[in-house]
Amino acid sequence: MLPKRVRAIFLIGVVSCFALWGMPARSQPADEATASEEATASPKAEKIEPPPNADPKAAVTTKDPEIPVEELQLLVKPLALDELANEAAAWQLLLKNKVKEISDAGIAIKRQNRSIKKQQEVAGSLDEAKKALEESDKALKSAAPDSAGYKEAIKKAEEAKEKLKKAQEGLKEATQTKKELKQDDTLNDALKKAEKTGELDQAKQTLDEAKKERDKIAPDSAAYTAATEKIDALDKAIKAYEEAEKAQKAIADPKSPEYEEATQKIEEATAQVKKAREAISGTTTTGGTGAAEKSAQKLDEATSTLENTTIKTGGETPTAGSSAANSQANQDKKGQQLAKTSDKLEANAKDESVLKNQLVVNATNLQSGRTAVVDRFNVILEELDRKGGESKYYRKYIEAITKAEIDVKDTEGLGVRVLSWFKSDEGGLRWVSNIGKFVGIVLASAIVSQILGLVISKLLKLSNTSKLMRQFTVIVINRGGIVVGVLLALTALEVSLAPVLTVLGGASFIFAFALQSNLGNFASGLMLMVYKPFDVGDEVKIGSLWGWVDSISLANTKIKGFGGQMFTVPNNAVWSDTIENLTTSDTRKVKFSFRISFDQDVTKIEKVLVDIFNSHPKILEEPAPSTFVFDLEDEYISLIASGWAKTDEFWKVSADILRTIQTRFEQEGIKLGAPAQDIRILPESDEKNSLTLDLEFAQKQLLQPETARPAIK
Repeated sequence: MLPKRVRAIFLIGVVSCFALWGMPARSQPADEATASEEATASPKAEKIEPPPNADPKAAVTTKDPEIPVEELQLLVKPLALDELANEAAAWQLLLKNKVKEISDAGIAIKRQNRSIKKQQEVAGSLDEAKKALEESDKALKSAAPDSAGYKEAIKKAEEAKEKLKKAQEGLKEATQTKKELKQDDTLNDALKKAEKTGELDQAKQTLDEAKKERDKIAPDSAAYTAATEKIDALDKAIKAYEEAEKAQKAIADPKSPEYEEATQKIEEATAQVKKAREAISGTTTTGGTGAAEKSAQKLDEATSTLENTTIKTGGETPTAGSSAANSQANQDKKGQQLAKTSDKLEANAKDESVLKNQLVVNATNLQSGRTAVVDRFNVILEELDRKGGESKYYRKYIEAITKAEIDVKDTEGLGVRVLSWFKSDEGGLRWVSNIGKFVGIVLASAIVSQILGLVISKLLKLSNTSKLMRQFTVIVINRGGIVVGVLLALTALEVSLAPVLTVLGGASFIFAFALQSNLGNFASGLMLMVYKPFDVGDEVKIGSLWGWVDSISLANTKIKGFGGQMFTVPNNAVWSDTIENLTTSDTRKVKFSFRISFDQDVTKIEKVLVDIFNSHPKILEEPAPSTFVFDLEDEYISLIASGWAKTDEFWKVSADILRTIQTRFEQEGIKLGAPAQDIRILPESDEKNSLTLDLEFAQKQLLQPETARPAIK
């Protein structure tokens, strides 16, 4: 049964998906059908019309790119549609510039990685060349010409020569990469920004260290006063730099005079930071300033050294510019030269790695800045939509530029990127805050729903609501509260609920179609809860079933039979059949039917029966026991005797009364009417002798309680 139902649900879901997928195409006008077919044949990106011309310079909200989102929402409220168009264009320009900075930093990082990798490869080749050269020289000392050892030494020299050649070529590639990086103004600016950022970080570190050292000095001393003046100067210079950088970010056009003026102020602030830092440290700081140029100079020196270094086989390995014969001194000098160049390249690669890591930090910070711009841009677009504007073009642009790409091969840079992202206000800190809000909302909703469920349960209990209805209501409140809490918490994670609700709506349609019978049982279950024809523990008759209600769910009702069996009945069948509840009140009538022969004294029998009922201590005085003659048949008179007992004592009282009736009837000589028996003997037939006994029994028993049953609960 279950596999068939699962397959049915799956097939219906697939069919529904295809149907929904095809509906938009069928709903298009006929003249669009051909275009649709062409689009299917050759997929193309959705064509989006650009927005009307707008003037970014007329925007007022971009003056402070870091304006709080809540303030920006209030700021754009009074703006008209044409003004919002200007604002959208201005924020897109800001976002475009931010993305360009990220792209420039990314390209610079990749080129730095190539340069670092080449330098490391060159250093490795030089080490291998030095090792091969040493092995060759060692073998040549003891090997005779034309001997096997001599040939092996020549082979080692050839290997050293190849390694040196490989190192020279690699170093040329690294130098060329550096020249290209230096010649590209945008990439060079990215490097300079990384150097400045590195120096600013060092200045902040110097400031923190200076404050710690000042705390060790006596507060009233001249040294303390002098240290405070230097610390204040550096702190002021750092703040001036940050303000100048913020002012530059507020300018959308990098080619404008305002942007150049802001850049000049940043240069001046950088000089002030450097000067104040030198005043504290007492030495001239090199920091990260000029690191790229120094790296290029070191590469040029290494290239020049290797170009003038040659290794010749056949017993000669002249050094740079030397034509002298191979000697031990020249061999040692060559080995030292190779080792020194290798060490310089390794050190230079490490310096460039520091600069590259700073580039990664800058790129991560720029991405955080991009996120902040996107948040504010979305505020403009939402207001634009509300006032009848078109934001699809801008949203498509945001979607295209916010896809993150990470170079997993650069493990060092990846670690720096992750660490910087965690420290960023728009990165890790933002997500930590969002996750905290998510957890808090879910926990709060769970607690509130539990408390509300308890309160509602007590209120429903006071209103005499069925136990099943109370349980169902509490379950709905508890689980529904958590579901609502999760949906609200998703907004804290910046998840849009529109797609989630759309998916849930589509899924509910599919399941409603596939589970129609189940939904019918569900609806019937709700009707049973609302109208309350019975409750758990009640004795009921539902169709041909008779027993006690064991449990009720939204899908089915379980009835416990008198033999201990358990009947599970779908709620749809329960609600559509006749329901007889035998325990709706606190009292219940104990009633028996009798068939009295015509030769018996009916009045006497009625008095005996009333006396029997009155004699039982559990029979209630009000209503009083009574008898009723209700039918006259061919051979007997039908008589009913009844009394009332408490519902929970009904079956015990009924059994006691029945036993007493049997005893009293025997004592009083009362006989009940017996059914007639008609015996007919048929004559022998031509085909076969047969004897047919036609026994006609009465359809009702001599002594039968109205609600007789085989066992007692």
